[in-house]
Amino acid sequence: MQRTSNPPPPAWDAEAARRRLASDGFCRVPGVLDATALQATRAAAVAALNSIGADHRAQWRSQGSLVPVADHPSFAPLIAHSGFGEMFRRLGLPRTRFSSGYVISKPPGGPALFWHQDWWGWQHPLSREGRIAQVALFLYMTDTTRENGCLRLIPGTHRRPHPLHDLVDAHDPTLAEVRNPDDAAFASHPDEVDVPVTAGDVVVVDARLIHGAHPNRSGRERTNITLWWHPDYDGLPASLRARIWQVYRREEIDTDAAPGRTLRPDIWPEPQRSQVTPFLVTDPGPVTPEPWIRTPRY
Repeated sequence: MQRTSNPPPPAWDAEAARRRLASDGFCRVPGVLDATALQATRAAAVAALNSIGADHRAQWRSQGSLVPVADHPSFAPLIAHSGFGEMFRRLGLPRTRFSSGYVISKPPGGPALFWHQDWWGWQHPLSREGRIAQVALFLYMTDTTRENGCLRLIPGTHRRPHPLHDLVDAHDPTLAEVRNPDDAAFASHPDEVDVPVTAGDVVVVDARLIHGAHPNRSGRERTNITLWWHPDYDGLPASLRARIWQVYRREEIDTDAAPGRTLRPDIWPEPQRSQVTPFLVTDPGPVTPEPWIRTPRY
């Protein structure tokens, strides 16, 4: 696979990161995006955010925004960034392929992001194994702190039950719209860990991990690009690949903020399409997709 060329990231302890991803469900990799990549990605994010209006912000108030990357070919250089391939290799996540992504940007004064986990295949036995079927890459366009809404998470909840699993389905519109700010899904929890980052870092998160974000109490937008990848995609069970293929095609997904849109990276204009094609999930053929079940089953 040919990726765009970028300077190497700073040195980091890959073995420690691998252990933390396995035990805690996340790890932070410093400096994956250099200044040039950050500048280009910030510009793409600003353009994406300029394409939405007040109705979108109200619908996804807790997140701040939920703009599909698939609608914006300008994110092609980010998906094809050379640092991701090296990072995946060192983390022991081989043959990782991309399915979807979002611009999740919390404006000044934006509320907390509710506690949730993002895995949807809980009926499959693989969900209770050590193998990771889906990871998020969280890429923040600014340095983050508790003040401006940094990530918070509950370590280990990708492999064990937790009381927060019993909350209302976190993808329910009542939470996205923050109809009840006093809901427990927004509250601090004694088990939470803050994950502040420097712009250019990548936080790798197992999709099963419970996470959220603090309110943005600063005077500036706090923008995150979330990209979803699937380690050893071709080796996953066929039913999971069939569901991932549906997600990629924007079919039967509960977080597509632009229902009815059909734009995808494989039909982007050139040269963006060619940039990303080697990294995209592929059609598994006539296979019944895994049932869409977001409720954990341990």
